[in-house]
Amino acid sequence: MGYFDVGGFIFRRELLTKWQQRQKHQKGRSNMKIQSRSSMQWKHKIRWATCATFMVGAAACSGNALALPTFARQTGWSCATCHTSYPQLTPMGRMFKLLGYTSNNVQRQQKLEAKFGKSTALLLMRVSQFSIFFQASYANVAGGQEAFNGAGVSNPPGNQNDIQFPQQVSLFYAGEITPHIGAFLHLTYSGRGGFGMDDSDIRWAHPWNLGPDQLLITGVEVNNTPTEPDIYNTVPDWYAPFSSSKYSAIRQIPTTFIEGAHGAGYPLAGIGTYEAYIFGQDKANWLYFEADGYTNADGIGVQPNSGGAFGYANDGRMQGVAPYVRLAYQRDWGNWNWEVGTYGMWSRLYDSPNTKGGPVDSFDDYDLDSQLQWLDTADNSNVTLHADWIHEDQTFGPGTTLSSSTTGNLNSLNINGSYWYHDHYGVSGGYLDTWGSANPDLWGTSYSDNGSPDTNGEWIEASYLPWWNTRFSLRYTMFNQFRGLTNSTATSFGASAYNTLELLTWISF
Repeated sequence: MGYFDVGGFIFRRELLTKWQQRQKHQKGRSNMKIQSRSSMQWKHKIRWATCATFMVGAAACSGNALALPTFARQTGWSCATCHTSYPQLTPMGRMFKLLGYTSNNVQRQQKLEAKFGKSTALLLMRVSQFSIFFQASYANVAGGQEAFNGAGVSNPPGNQNDIQFPQQVSLFYAGEITPHIGAFLHLTYSGRGGFGMDDSDIRWAHPWNLGPDQLLITGVEVNNTPTEPDIYNTVPDWYAPFSSSKYSAIRQIPTTFIEGAHGAGYPLAGIGTYEAYIFGQDKANWLYFEADGYTNADGIGVQPNSGGAFGYANDGRMQGVAPYVRLAYQRDWGNWNWEVGTYGMWSRLYDSPNTKGGPVDSFDDYDLDSQLQWLDTADNSNVTLHADWIHEDQTFGPGTTLSSSTTGNLNSLNINGSYWYHDHYGVSGGYLDTWGSANPDLWGTSYSDNGSPDTNGEWIEASYLPWWNTRFSLRYTMFNQFRGLTNSTATSFGASAYNTLELLTWISF
């Protein structure tokens, strides 16, 4: 149960050893004999240099990303060290993120020796910190464009199918900047929307070795989207389904404020701190805490005064600072790890998109979530299960244009799971349920006359990874209820009209 220093960071030896074993099995059960240490290192370098992990978007926003070819080049680790499948993290991946995307298991940074007097040396990475991600998609909605009833879905009238090539192209700068400081910067081009800053953060982190079975990691980070700094796949910026076509009906489901704000869907700036206390025998217990404050930001991306930025009919800028708090506990045993947690965000928005005055509306979000994960490092297979429930209390100020009533609520339930066999073949699926107060001013009447948000359905997806930097997925989403609609009538579509078949593919390098 030893420890070793990695660029100033203390890692548990067993933790890294476990994931190094996973690297050895990444190519499968190869019969090739390794003749020497140098030849083994050369073959591993070839594999790691081409390794990439999954760079696809979460539903209802532009593409998100976590692991990149830059991370593989920086650390020399296989993608399987930190991921089961994108963007699901292993305990090693959570540790890497907590430590600010840094590690000294790197081709050592270039050190500029003091050439003039006692000038300070500058440490620069020798490996490329940039990655490019390309995504394309095909979608078929059962009821076609007419089913959306002019709800703002961009597709030619009468068209049932949609091909996006590309759907988006992203540029990333990610990894270590200096010891203890790392970044995950994400710039996306998505057609007519031009370039925009996607979910990103810069963080400083430091580990404190408190004893044989105690490790404290503290960090400070700035980011542009709530829940992006989190290390679990139960929060809006990282939960399943991890991608969708822009024509998919799943993007039309009403969302709570914290779901609508994630993925840099609205220009926000956040600053906060996090702590991870890892303790107990074999450091099997993790206690994670994060606190941030978010406010308006002007920068690359969606204009801050544009109406409907959070998915509401006419919402405006944020008033003051919105606090966000996260608490989670993780327990490891054998090949299993289990997380249970909660988070909350309390936001105030001006009612008008064009002024900082007038009515102010409140959106208070509360969450309970859990994740269970099994990792077979010898066979490169894994199972991950997620459950997340968000409850939102809504209060509308006097004179508001967002609601005809003074209060409302919305609930969002997301239950899903995935199984990966030999890191190449995956099947996943889940259940989505959204329900709450009918509000025609808030949710519109393009679907049901009373503006009901009630939607529920199931989805199933099959995926194939021929290589770690390439993924093909086929998903079918079936709705039992869609924004208050169930069976079709003479004047409205039924929920089945929104059933969606999607073919999703990406490559990153």
